[in-house]
Amino acid sequence: MGRERLSPLAAFFMRESAFMRRALLLLLPFLLGAAGPAVDHGAIRRDRLGKLLPQAMAAEGVDMWLTFTRENALDPLLPLLGIEDIVARGAFVFMLQPDGGVRKVAIAASYDVDPIQASGLYDEVISYRKEGIKPHLAELVARRDPRRIAVNQSRDETVADGLTAGMRAYLEETLGKHARRFVSSDRLVVSMMSRKLPQEIEALRRAVEVTQQVIREALTPQVVRPGATTEVQLHEWMVRRAGELGCGVAFGSIVSGPSRGHSDPTGRVIQPGDTIRVDWGASYEGYDADIQRTAYVLKPAERTAPAWLQRLWQDTLEANRAAMAACRPGAAGVDVDRAGRAALTRKGYEEYPHGTGHPIGLKVHDVGPKLSPDWPERYGQPVFFKIEPGQVFAIEPLIYLVPPELGYDFHVALEEDVVVEEEGARLIGTPQTELILIPSQGAP
Repeated sequence: MGRERLSPLAAFFMRESAFMRRALLLLLPFLLGAAGPAVDHGAIRRDRLGKLLPQAMAAEGVDMWLTFTRENALDPLLPLLGIEDIVARGAFVFMLQPDGGVRKVAIAASYDVDPIQASGLYDEVISYRKEGIKPHLAELVARRDPRRIAVNQSRDETVADGLTAGMRAYLEETLGKHARRFVSSDRLVVSMMSRKLPQEIEALRRAVEVTQQVIREALTPQVVRPGATTEVQLHEWMVRRAGELGCGVAFGSIVSGPSRGHSDPTGRVIQPGDTIRVDWGASYEGYDADIQRTAYVLKPAERTAPAWLQRLWQDTLEANRAAMAACRPGAAGVDVDRAGRAALTRKGYEEYPHGTGHPIGLKVHDVGPKLSPDWPERYGQPVFFKIEPGQVFAIEPLIYLVPPELGYDFHVALEEDVVVEEEGARLIGTPQTELILIPSQGAP
């Protein structure tokens, strides 16, 4: 890789839109022919609805969960319910049973029922024609007479906010007094979706370990040639390596100069004396990792990183471990944030302008308790949701400042992924415990 000319793939990344770049990243492992054992998404869906949902309903005191949707404004939870698309009004009703199970009923237009039946997820599929959905749904709810009906409307949790205002009005018209028993499904949905099943944890472990391996191999003098390698070229190498290891790429940020937030790699040439911050995640079978690492490029006469950078790194590491120790079943997301944030503010650092961590899974920012501060207009109630075994989080308390030695906005990157077990949070893969040092040509 030379500084004078970008390779064709690097030029593509520089030229094309962020959307096109992300599309290529997802396709790259398949283009390279990489493959691995498939995750059985159908079995995961069945277990989530058959095992985790009734547990969540019982814990939240909900008798019935109702997802109500139609075309052009589809509820984001439909894929979880085994439905990729629907045209006319459809209702997906889950009723908690005395034996602790859940009865699953779908009501849909006659031309929509075939894929619902084919999913094999429902105990009963009711088809309607010209009479519409109203009499069938009203009769089902009246017969069950639930005390609390969870519907997908939420102030703060986007994935549990799929019921439109128009569909809510239709439900109120259809269900009458029962509509007064509506509650938000947000806590139920978060509990059901954030607890990962064994197959999912294994897929996330694979994604995390590949991410760590790719970053570890990338931040070496064999890949980073100070004075020649650009951020884009480093990212390009990492994408190719993830593909060779059977993974796609969920996202990638590489910063070797001033902090840029969520930013794509640029054509900036990495120089001796630069600190490289990598925020990167491989994707395996749709499950996304989120790891951050910090490396320092030694100047020719240097044997180690400057003292000021080593101090920032050590303080970041201690904050990360403090937050991790607080990430335990029964704690709230805000408790984890307080632990990580306090570890830095008591040393005199300013508060970082974001949460201490977030769930990962089928998205980099997945469904689950927010490991964030009590900033109501930014994070809302999910900071008070309880942490449960089986949830998987990325933990990232960070230092932001303008070091006198640099004179520009700077941050230290460290983010680790953990799975919550009964005893607390367990690190996935191999953590970073010291600064990565990359020699320059001629360095001792």
